[in-house]
Amino acid sequence: MGWGDEIIVTGLARRLQRKIALPVRVLDRHGRPRWSTVWDHNPRFAPPHYRGRVQTLVNGPGERGYIAGKNRQGWVWRDWICPLGEIHLTDEEIKVSVRYADRILLEPTIKSEASPNKDWGWARWCQLGEKLISLGYSISQFASRHRPALPGAEVIEAKTFRQACAVVSKARLAILPEGGLHHAAAAFGTATIVLFGGYISPAQTGYAHHVNLFTGGSPCGRRGRCSHCGDAMDKISVGQVLKEADSLLKVIHLD
Repeated sequence: MGWGDEIIVTGLARRLQRKIALPVRVLDRHGRPRWSTVWDHNPRFAPPHYRGRVQTLVNGPGERGYIAGKNRQGWVWRDWICPLGEIHLTDEEIKVSVRYADRILLEPTIKSEASPNKDWGWARWCQLGEKLISLGYSISQFASRHRPALPGAEVIEAKTFRQACAVVSKARLAILPEGGLHHAAAAFGTATIVLFGGYISPAQTGYAHHVNLFTGGSPCGRRGRCSHCGDAMDKISVGQVLKEADSLLKVIHLD
């Protein structure tokens, strides 16, 4: 279950409630109710114990709006408009995140079960971080068992995904791979650069207010490493990301 998918569900629930004000109960493709901690404290959703009238939303593994199908190589994507999600943080979650405000958040790690085609490459992340530090910016990243800390980065120990979302909400700028955190950044309006590469495109999971770096022509959806996606990531240079970051940071500073 992807965290980003669960954030997308919050946007779908908001769409439903624009037409009918009833609470939303989420069902999997077999008609079974399900719940995600991403939806905690969100009044749009009917929690498991709720017994009043509801409207239903079918969404879960095997039932995603941006997925048209699956083949032997991986996913077949469908173009659609990704709905803007919402995450209702607690006061405690916000309190934990405040100390990380005004930093540039870099996320070089992709989750272990994700396609390796989402990986921009460790060397490029290190070069990006070092250059940002040389320009006087403070950078941070989330702790990971799979990768060491970037040189000079403050490592953030997020105990839950919701805590990670709270940190994203306070970031001055986030530079992220396509995934759960970029959906969280969209929900909070955080200035964000998303490194799409060639695996999946903004036409499936992108947001118009983000800087979306997609260089893959037609997104392949391949679960295994492929040369198409490798070439696409190679086309996203450190210099390009720095140029986009500089543009966003100047806008933020002027605001």
